[in-house]
Amino acid sequence: EYEVETILGHRLTGAKGGKRRLYLARWKGYGPEDDTWISEADLRNAPTLLRSY
Repeated sequence: EYEVETILGHRLTGAKGGKRRLYLARWKGYGPEDDTWISEADLRNAPTLLRSY
């Protein structure tokens, strides 16, 4: 399983009423070329990172 090193940013996606917040994640051991947008549910194993963001 991959580990999130840091959260770099966020954005809202979707239409009215169905907006979701996505987070730009940097993965531990990987560079910026591998940064990906992930949902809050994908950060369930990293609650401290999410709170500190």
